Amino acid sequence: MDKTRLLASAQRQMNRAMSAWCTSDNDMAVLHGGIGTEHLLKALLSARHPSLLVDGRDFSSLLHATGQSAHAASPETKVKTTGALDAFKRAAALIAMPVKERDLDPLLTARNGVAHLGAHDDAITHEALAVAITVADAVLADLQEDIPAFWGTWAEARLDLEQMQRDARIAAEQSQKQEAVETADESQLEHWEDRLLEPMAEDFRSDSFQVAQIAVAVKVRCAKKLYRALYYGKTPEEIMKADLVEPEADRGEYGQCLYRSTKCPVCGADGDVHASLRNQPKRSKKKGRGRRVQREFPDYFDCYTCGLELDNRYELEVLGMAEPSETGWFI
Repeated sequence: MDKTRLLASAQRQMNRAMSAWCTSDNDMAVLHGGIGTEHLLKALLSARHPSLLVDGRDFSSLLHATGQSAHAASPETKVKTTGALDAFKRAAALIAMPVKERDLDPLLTARNGVAHLGAHDDAITHEALAVAITVADAVLADLQEDIPAFWGTWAEARLDLEQMQRDARIAAEQSQKQEAVETADESQLEHWEDRLLEPMAEDFRSDSFQVAQIAVAVKVRCAKKLYRALYYGKTPEEIMKADLVEPEADRGEYGQCLYRSTKCPVCGADGDVHASLRNQPKRSKKKGRGRRVQREFPDYFDCYTCGLELDNRYELEVLGMAEPSETGWFI
């Protein structure tokens, strides 16, 4: 019989009703909408005085409602309250209701049909919910409650139930498409990762390469997820416009260096592999000091489109962007 508790229950029930309506679960929509409306009406009566919402024929209930629980023959948990229709009649005597008693019939008929028979006429679902929302707003206004806060997510959408359902259907279809894309991508990615992590003897040439294989598998997964989040649904032209421009590199840090243009293995965007050039001794077949030759050593790759970062020559080799040779690590 507490107004605050009844309001909280009504809010939960109305939220469930709106959610059910959006998924075309009409039975649950009218069931929860009917319960929520009844609890709101009883919250209004309780705000005036708790005795207004009890069944006057049950004396113990009246004793509880008037603060005389010590004299009641039954516990407060067995208080008998008035039904939804009577609650509406009593509330209508206290405030100016925007609907008549006959207007409430579709909602109560539908709710009772689901509660007692497990079915109702789907054709009146929209009408029933519209009445529930109208009554709810009137009660909330009388109680000086924050109406948008009560409705939360449905504050604007509730004013056009048909559009709400259409929007929900479109959102669900888009979500299903996105889920299908992610499932396909995850399947391909897992297959890629499985191949990266296969314990083939020829690939496990060093501890560094083993670490690189694991690191690349994780980095590829993260880059794929980031790329989907940023560019899902965009055209190639939009993606190109959205790409960030790689900042000018400070080549002084690495000494002599070069950039080899290459495609990102995750998103296909144009990128560069940075490689440093170092003079290394070349052994001579004859005795004596060998001459020094310039060799190429890839250092890193950074894709500004999907965020893939490869931090050393071993990670570059894992994805086929560099390979060792007699004269260095070539792209």
